[in-house]
Amino acid sequence: MSLMNNKYYIVRLGDFATNGNTKILYFIFSLFLCIEEYITIKSFDCIKIMLGSSIIWSIIELFLHLSNTRIIKPMQIGFGNNKRNINTYLGICLQGIQEGGFVTTTGLYFGDRIFNFKYLICLHLFILFIILNIIIKKNNKEASKRQINSNNSIIFMTVSTLYNLKIIYQYPNHIYRQFKMFCMMIYICSIWTYVVWYNNFRKVEILIKDENNKYVEKKINNLDSLYVLGYDVIFEIGIAYLTFYNLFII
Repeated sequence: MSLMNNKYYIVRLGDFATNGNTKILYFIFSLFLCIEEYITIKSFDCIKIMLGSSIIWSIIELFLHLSNTRIIKPMQIGFGNNKRNINTYLGICLQGIQEGGFVTTTGLYFGDRIFNFKYLICLHLFILFIILNIIIKKNNKEASKRQINSNNSIIFMTVSTLYNLKIIYQYPNHIYRQFKMFCMMIYICSIWTYVVWYNNFRKVEILIKDENNKYVEKKINNLDSLYVLGYDVIFEIGIAYLTFYNLFII
């Protein structure tokens, strides 16, 4: 598999990408964690990382939208027959909160409490809620499609990785906390990714160049899915999201 010559896509199916209700729920949960942390230990760390990562990821989502890197249908809020489309840019903000704010906040919050049994129970109850929410949904249409190895994506990953290495070298006292946050983000997102893949809410598409230098679609096997989705979880979530810790906590 060639990262530079082939094209790798992650396709989301169902309404997860377009369900504004779910994204609002994730925002409320993240906000609850921020408030609880401030009340109990008077720390603004979760608040800072949630706000900062939500804003930056919303900007990234806007760029993905304008550059057609992520092709996504209009987001909706409401229930039953009362669903309605929301403004594209409001949807991008909700996407940024869920993609950035939720992941970094839960990663930092539960990473700091990784050896506290009470908080681990709370985490796994929420993971169970996520799994049940996925299982009961219907897989009926393609919602979004994103190329993970576009030039812009590779440049972003390279810059963020180099920046993170620089900060880690400068502030070695933060390595242990960053590692716990990294592990927690990988743990949560791996479970979520496996469940949505297993339930056919996420799939992989690969275009490879043939002998005529034209792109043809490759037949996907489980190993292909593991490579592409594993790259997404480890690099585009785990490593990339550590950037928000380095920007807003250190």
